[in-house]
Amino acid sequence: MENIPESDWKKLRSLKDDLLNIACDRILQKISALIAQQEGNAHETYLKLWDVMKEEDEDISAMFDDLKRSNAFFKLAHLRRNRVISDERFEEFSAETKHLVNAINE
Repeated sequence: MENIPESDWKKLRSLKDDLLNIACDRILQKISALIAQQEGNAHETYLKLWDVMKEEDEDISAMFDDLKRSNAFFKLAHLRRNRVISDERFEEFSAETKHLVNAINE
């Protein structure tokens, strides 16, 4: 698989901080809801929170860690799969990139 086109690579890099904040905000909302709906004792809630954080950390890693041009298609596919990048923002990428990302997610 070839590297992502330069213009798409620049666009993805420029969106990274915003997309990371979107992903983290969703995680914080999920955690807040879990705390608000606390059932059982505090330790049970803590264990649930720990599980959520581990799972979410794996997703954050798949979407953002070691972002480089050679793995950008896969990072973008994870962003799409996790609905972190909106349809409108995704449409700004080239047809080639959109096609490859959609193929990865099939």
